[in-house]
Amino acid sequence: MAVTNPSIRLVSLNIEGRKHLDLVLHFLQKCKPDVVCIQELFEKDIPHFERGLGMKTRFVPMTLRGQGEKGVGTPLTMGIGIMSALPMTEPSIRYYYGNPDSLPNFVWADMKTVNRMLLYTTVTKNGAAFTIGTTHFSWTPDGIANDRQREEVQKLLIILADIQDIMFCGDFNAPRGGEIFTTIAQQYTDNIPKQYTTSIDGTLHRARPLTLMVDGLFSTPHYKTKNVSLQCGVSDHCAVVAEIKRIYN
Repeated sequence: MAVTNPSIRLVSLNIEGRKHLDLVLHFLQKCKPDVVCIQELFEKDIPHFERGLGMKTRFVPMTLRGQGEKGVGTPLTMGIGIMSALPMTEPSIRYYYGNPDSLPNFVWADMKTVNRMLLYTTVTKNGAAFTIGTTHFSWTPDGIANDRQREEVQKLLIILADIQDIMFCGDFNAPRGGEIFTTIAQQYTDNIPKQYTTSIDGTLHRARPLTLMVDGLFSTPHYKTKNVSLQCGVSDHCAVVAEIKRIYN
């Protein structure tokens, strides 16, 4: 018998490299998501999460970055990932900046040293398919859009236009109400409740409290969300937690 409007639990989180591994793993074990989208994930730490969560990972590298403050230290491969214990298709990786054949060495505040892409895959639960994507957008000082972000968001939207249905999330480094976030929200549903004005954890972020809602959860009409919340005390960004329902007409 067909399942009517099934749902999954999703978490999206920028984990800030290796600074909060124990906090992140404990939170995810307690939250019990079906799918986890992670930004600033070191490839070296994937087995740690897979063992602790019983999940498999789809990963794409973005840069070679040191583990220390501002990326100093011995470079390790860092990127974005999607984790799940559910069946997953092979990932699709669509670049909107950089070269898939070259992995740059990270330089602090130099966005040319980080490749940018949309990583997405389809997970299946109870016979229903959910296409989930994640990305990590270029950073700008004070969340003010620049020409690089403008160019990248247009390329990202072209990529997204080829995907029939998708729920995509991540660290967009562009605050809600600003130019870049608004450009995306004009074409896709913004599923973060309006009551949230920041996704920066004022206790754990190096800059302390910032009123910047920069983490996003966007979707095509094929998905509806409920119980969307931001959970602090995990990393320098709050975790986005949501129940996602697949809508079949």
